[in-house]
Amino acid sequence: MKVIGWITTWGIRCGIATYSRFLVEQMEDVVVLCQAGEGEVEGAIPCWNRDSKFFSGIIAQIAAKGIDTVVIQHQPGLLRFSYLNELLLKLAAMEVKVFITMHNTRDRSIIFPSKRIEKAVEGLKTCSTVMVHTNTDVENLKRLGIEENVVMIPHGIYPPPSESAEPLSIEGRVMGTFGFLLPHKGQLELVEAFERLPGWDKLLLLCATREGTGNTEKKINSLIESKELGDRVQLVTEFLDDEVAIATLAKCELLVFPYQNTKESASGAVRMGVASGVPLAVSPIPIFDDVSGAIRMRGKSVDDIVASISMISDDELEASRQAIVQLRDSLQWDEVAKRIQERLR
Repeated sequence: MKVIGWITTWGIRCGIATYSRFLVEQMEDVVVLCQAGEGEVEGAIPCWNRDSKFFSGIIAQIAAKGIDTVVIQHQPGLLRFSYLNELLLKLAAMEVKVFITMHNTRDRSIIFPSKRIEKAVEGLKTCSTVMVHTNTDVENLKRLGIEENVVMIPHGIYPPPSESAEPLSIEGRVMGTFGFLLPHKGQLELVEAFERLPGWDKLLLLCATREGTGNTEKKINSLIESKELGDRVQLVTEFLDDEVAIATLAKCELLVFPYQNTKESASGAVRMGVASGVPLAVSPIPIFDDVSGAIRMRGKSVDDIVASISMISDDELEASRQAIVQLRDSLQWDEVAKRIQERLR
């Protein structure tokens, strides 16, 4: 029986860890090979370190478990492209079939050449399949000469909230957002815009903190205080259970994702919004290109957010809602897992 090695983060606050968990739950005969030294890794084997080119732990587990097929979840913050290239070439030499999901194909580091995607081209060409989330990713890889083994498999969507899920208490006409509290996600801009938007009772920020949050939490609390919005803006920084988060987001009338800049190919956070079945408004940047039905704002600035949300009609909200529900239903995790399993056979 074929045993699949799944190289991923696991048991930590990380979008890739969540992505892997939902997919692995739909599969059999998978051995999870995860990061060492952090998180609760029950059910997985810790055997590698972040941004390290020492792969002896991975190689040892592949040999010990008789693994001949490996699935890698890659993001450059976990493993720079030059190191990824070394790993892929080692696995190719061992005649291990490799299927890799690229969660970022846009990294163009100027300061660190080893972090440029060009450094992994040789290794990526040896993979059985390179899976990406968007057509933009397909084009990015095509420009690098990686084409024949590339396939676009959309990011999965979380299921809608169950009837037993207990949402947080919110009342009135509520605008919301979801995602880690990070500078590039535009939460500060959203608070400023909310102050200027009439007709809304509450702004709900389900924005957990993590490494990298830095001063953003202090800044947003200071902004809420200075604008005297303490009774209208609800900031929740704890890491909520998925069902609780989705059920709470489902009580909002509009979810806004005002990202400023990011090189990521797909957003796990926006998919929580899609799962809620609520209309979405998003920044006009590539990370949201695959979210059909989302209302694209005219820009990323506070003025753009205010103008865009002010002009959304009831008909547009309803059209977005219907399209978002349709998208959610078409990309449930079991469907995405089936697509991947067909490739692994």
